[in-house]
Amino acid sequence: MSGSKDVIIIGAGIAGISVAYYLNKAGADVTILDKGDGRDNCSYGNAGMIVPSHIIPLASPGIIKKGLKWMLSAESPFYIRPRLSRELFDWGWKFKKASTAQHVEKSAPLLRDLLFKNRELLVELEQEEELDFDFQKNGLFMFCKTEKGLEEEAEVARKARELGIPAEVLSPAEVRNKESALDLDIIGATYFPKDAHLHPGLLMEGLKRLLTLRGVHFEYKSDVQSFVKQEGQIQKVQTADGRVFKCTDVVIATGAWTPALCRALDVKIPMQAGKGYSITLPEAPVMPQHCGIFSEAKVTMTPMNGRLRFAGTMEITGTDTSITSRKIVGLKKSVCRYLPEYKMEDLDTDDIWVGLRPISPDGLPYVGPFDEYKNVFASTGYAMMGMSLGAVCGKTVADLIMGEKTAFEDSLIDPDRYNR
Repeated sequence: MSGSKDVIIIGAGIAGISVAYYLNKAGADVTILDKGDGRDNCSYGNAGMIVPSHIIPLASPGIIKKGLKWMLSAESPFYIRPRLSRELFDWGWKFKKASTAQHVEKSAPLLRDLLFKNRELLVELEQEEELDFDFQKNGLFMFCKTEKGLEEEAEVARKARELGIPAEVLSPAEVRNKESALDLDIIGATYFPKDAHLHPGLLMEGLKRLLTLRGVHFEYKSDVQSFVKQEGQIQKVQTADGRVFKCTDVVIATGAWTPALCRALDVKIPMQAGKGYSITLPEAPVMPQHCGIFSEAKVTMTPMNGRLRFAGTMEITGTDTSITSRKIVGLKKSVCRYLPEYKMEDLDTDDIWVGLRPISPDGLPYVGPFDEYKNVFASTGYAMMGMSLGAVCGKTVADLIMGEKTAFEDSLIDPDRYNR
């Protein structure tokens, strides 16, 4: 394929793959560079949830107090490793400033529109490309064990309804009517019928096969080290092994490694890596019909093509990808508290995954062009919602590169919002 655009995308996760898909559809030449093997990213081991319900960003009122309480337990869902780091201190200060009701009020409508558009694009992808990624559109539960937890989730459901997002508050009996396979130890739940789930690995592999057949070039083990700049543009991208790639445009889609790469561009993007874990059971004792989140424990449950995945925790520990065994134990204990028919040994599996989620201080992604360059764009910082934001952010960036109008060029997700 030939065209006026020759785009280098750095990062082969859902962010980069999504930009590549829409650029390729628009007629651009695309090369994807990734420092790993294309599978060592958050796009494979995540919960696979598509969540139009998640309109409240991570930076929100009360989250800091709750996080400090969680840090007292080694098995809790949250931990920050103390370390002397200017970047961590700066991120923490910005996170504190963003954790306000005003920030939530401004962000929620944009997140709603992004998340619903992403769901729509995934439906189109499934139908038009005939890709099978086990896309189940039957809703999501927020399971609650405590009165306080149910009150908090009911308030989220109320806010969601105000923004036009269907939401219900259910009793345990009403939950059983919808999810009869599980014996849940809960006092109630909220239910979001427009939420969905998919198998992230099947989606990623399907898109890669499709793009390869359509001429997109994948260059793995390609660690980008520097850029050739001229007159406010990037003309070439250089890798650690000495290869040089010419380009008309560059997309930064490198997830948790974005700040390090952006230093080579003399651009600052505040971000911390949030380490998360998942365990996947090849044969579950009991298989749910829906995906769900154990609200107080912040643990997700997703049926995936005959398997069952539990995921959770948030460790701010830099780009360390080692497994903290106490966090796995904590995740398993949480499952057993909500699902008493499960025993700890039922959750023993060799399929343990760890990944680094890119967390911005305000909980919103970085999407769009950089001020300093005429041809460099970002699509990163999705936090825990990579599958829920990848397609819409990818299409937004592709449209901007191709000179098309987009509804989502917004100051709230501007990559330079912390540089002004």
